[in-house]
Amino acid sequence: MLCLRVCSHFRSDVETALAGLGEEGVRVQAYPAICTLRRGRCDLAEARVTPPPEGYDGALVLLGCDGETQAAPPDPRVHLVKLDHCVHLLAGPDVLEPEMQAGAYLVTAGWIKQWREHLRVMGFDRETAGQFFRECTRELLLLDTGNDTRAVEELEAMARYLGVPCRSRYVGLDYLRLFLSGAVAKWRHLAAEAKTKEVLAQANRKVADYAMAFDLLVRLSHITDEEATIAAIQELFAMLFGCTNLVYAQVDEGRVREIFAADERPQDRLDLQQALDALHEGYLIMPSGNGFFLRIDYQDAVLGLMLVREIPFPAYRDQYLNLGLAISNLCGLAISNARTFVKLQETEQNLRRERDINASLFEQVRALADMDPLTELLNRRRFSELAEIEFARAKRYSKPIAVIMLDIDHFKRVNDTYGHGVGDQVLKAIAERLRAVRVSDILARYGGEELVALCPETSAREAERLAERLRLALRGSAIDTTEGAIPMTASIGVAVLEDGVDHLDALVDRADQALYAAKSAGRDCVRVYGSGADVSEP
Repeated sequence: MLCLRVCSHFRSDVETALAGLGEEGVRVQAYPAICTLRRGRCDLAEARVTPPPEGYDGALVLLGCDGETQAAPPDPRVHLVKLDHCVHLLAGPDVLEPEMQAGAYLVTAGWIKQWREHLRVMGFDRETAGQFFRECTRELLLLDTGNDTRAVEELEAMARYLGVPCRSRYVGLDYLRLFLSGAVAKWRHLAAEAKTKEVLAQANRKVADYAMAFDLLVRLSHITDEEATIAAIQELFAMLFGCTNLVYAQVDEGRVREIFAADERPQDRLDLQQALDALHEGYLIMPSGNGFFLRIDYQDAVLGLMLVREIPFPAYRDQYLNLGLAISNLCGLAISNARTFVKLQETEQNLRRERDINASLFEQVRALADMDPLTELLNRRRFSELAEIEFARAKRYSKPIAVIMLDIDHFKRVNDTYGHGVGDQVLKAIAERLRAVRVSDILARYGGEELVALCPETSAREAERLAERLRLALRGSAIDTTEGAIPMTASIGVAVLEDGVDHLDALVDRADQALYAAKSAGRDCVRVYGSGADVSEP
């Protein structure tokens, strides 16, 4: 059971994300939000020092960005998950850093609901607040998880109040789910590991204590296999009692499971089970009087039953019995340790397997979030993120950059004639051919049968040649499908960064207009925005 402590700004999003994960045994506990979303302003004092609620095994404190509380919490059951910035719960640095570098002031749905109170705490009236935000930020940016329908209204109200632009960017809850899943899994792994270590430490302490009192049992404390432990116990009893006709019954849940004996008799199993059922104390004298049954148990659990028969000196039977009773619990400890060791090994293997599975699933989910599942190219969202970075770099350093838009000619005819399954085969084959032409560019499926490539450090003439190479690579040979070879062509539009293009969307729009011109010119050709010339040489 885990208590998940989180800033009240994020409580609704965290609860929704946890519900989507199906996490059981996790209780969300919010601490007061008194920050201004600036690093070092979270007050985690109470969240850090408060022990987990009764019935819970630990507490996990998220948003651990309090610069003054770097030390570990006093209660070892309380763990901090430290972040550079609380908004990193909702999206990764690759999403947030470009926005902050571009001058955006990041807000969340939980924060924006109390923006008036935040401005008051910051000591602003309307005039000074507007002046401050206009000087320090380009726009207000809401990281919209889709969990609060009124967040956009509050964002617009704050923007009007301050006199600054505003924008909403949908981030969803997928990143938060991954973050919470990883944090909870890591805590469970650490908790299980600590518990396993404690169990093993207790077992080792008990073995050491008994070994100091009984030197003859030292060997048992080092055996981790139950059958080897049983063999050692039989050897010990044979040495103490001077007899070799010993029978050991392995007991599990009150039943005799397996018998270990040098000379097993047909009646032994029945005799052992009857003796086990009749035992009210730790032993039972045999009817013949020259032997006894000795129960091997540990902490009220019966683990085995030893049959000592044909004692060489029956007159000393009671002394043998008292000696057997004195060491039976230690023998039970040895058996228990062997079984515990096997369980610990299984637990360790399961934890290691679960950790590997979680790591693999995380990598798969992260890859799927960026990839079009059919063509295995980047999807439109990831393309936009990477392209924005390259576009900003090209603008900043006056470097050339080009966008190539490609649309498969008459693709609807393929779907209508052969079916969407064949259409998918065509799309995958085209993606492979385009990847083979130039793998260094940012290539993505833009939508439907449209593909797009962003080409950094590429001039207008180089972009024209590359587009023609892509066109020829596609029309060079028919595409093999389950319905036979199908010839395909594509119309391609090219646009390069020029004066007056201030945004990536404008550059993509120009490439799209050039693509439309290529289609209007009869398809299977290349057109460059602002130029009517065909490209005849690759």
